[in-house]
Amino acid sequence: MFSFKLEKIDAMLKQIKIFNGNSLALELTDTFTEDDAHLIKQLFEEKLDNGASHVNLLIKVEDLSVMRHMNLKAFLEGELWGFRHFRKIDRCAVVAHSDVIKSVVKIENKVLHLVNAAFEEKYFDTTELDEALKFISPGE
Repeated sequence: MFSFKLEKIDAMLKQIKIFNGNSLALELTDTFTEDDAHLIKQLFEEKLDNGASHVNLLIKVEDLSVMRHMNLKAFLEGELWGFRHFRKIDRCAVVAHSDVIKSVVKIENKVLHLVNAAFEEKYFDTTELDEALKFISPGE
């Protein structure tokens, strides 16, 4: 687990499970900072450096409350990096308890699949975490 204390807010990025293969499972709580963005990049790059041709990713957020304290610069930096490395992502599981996030994931999956045919994004409720973990790493 990785955590940071920034701006008097506990900004935490937790690695939910460590996989030997090409999967990352992360949880964002409270906020999203530049340090969180850098850590995600570092973990992603480590998977590629260890021989993975692509990475399967699980992002868990409880709800939209993470947006309240989100650092805009970190968000934009993360989004730009994500677009540049989009073709290196095959499966993406979004775990949350939000109808808004569920709708966004549904639309995003259809649109982004047109750009990267291997890409598959799926929404899971927080009660379905085990299913989401299997989705990103079926062999483990």
